[in-house]
Amino acid sequence: MGHTEVSARAVLLSRAVLLGHLTITVPIIVVIPLTLYWGLHQFGPELWPYYVSGGLAIAWQWYSTALPYWKASLSRQGVNDSETQEVAQRTGLVWPAAAVVGSFAFHTTAAAVCGIHFGPWLLSRWFVWILPLAGLSTTIYSGDYWLQHLELVSIVPALAVGYVASRYVQKLAVWAWFLPTVILAYRLLTFINPNASVFAIHSWSRFSYYFVIEKSMPNLYDLRGSDPVRIAAQMTVVAPFYSGIAYSVGALLEKRKVMERIVRGVLREPEPEVFGAEDAGVEWISDPSEPTVHQAD
Repeated sequence: MGHTEVSARAVLLSRAVLLGHLTITVPIIVVIPLTLYWGLHQFGPELWPYYVSGGLAIAWQWYSTALPYWKASLSRQGVNDSETQEVAQRTGLVWPAAAVVGSFAFHTTAAAVCGIHFGPWLLSRWFVWILPLAGLSTTIYSGDYWLQHLELVSIVPALAVGYVASRYVQKLAVWAWFLPTVILAYRLLTFINPNASVFAIHSWSRFSYYFVIEKSMPNLYDLRGSDPVRIAAQMTVVAPFYSGIAYSVGALLEKRKVMERIVRGVLREPEPEVFGAEDAGVEWISDPSEPTVHQAD
């Protein structure tokens, strides 16, 4: 390879590396704080750990899509795969922990969305679509119904989503419970009951504050009926905790192929039983013309 070819090769790789950082590294650096800013502006600071995990999940999806395209572009220009991989690693375009961090962030965010948004959205569609089509009516407010069935609304959708999502992103799917549990544990350890007397503090008040769910949403007509701060804590801490546990259980069920085993067991045809002559009630009659065989003593 001549000097001119070496120079052209170096220029090609330099331009490819610059393009890689502009199309891969820069968007990843931008999307994480942008997602955090959007979440804080849109929903408030209570859920900020999930904004970070959401930003990491989006960044990982972009990284997983853009990096193969970058490698394919170099391959089309005559650079072999081993050299492309070496250049990517040397210039920081390959991140060894990206799959681990991205998978964890993806499943954590998906589980939190199930508890905070997806489950309540499904419940609202029940009130808006299903009940009117069925000709049924209810006087209970959907928000109150959600609080009264918060465990069920948080667990069932997350269980199904965790089972399905872990089919496509298997790594660390069973760890979706980790971050919600850490957040709940921190809240319990640092809890100070604003309504409790300093002379009569009950050790279980912190658990009841979070796990004894309020029964009605606050409204403008009766602010005394419920505690808005407590409801917000239960919606942003307890609901993701339930959905994180359910999501992890769903992923574990998929890992063990539980549903496939159940379906195979239901659809499998029973094997025909083989009956002998005695079981069928048939009496054996010997032919007197046949010689009798005597066994020796």
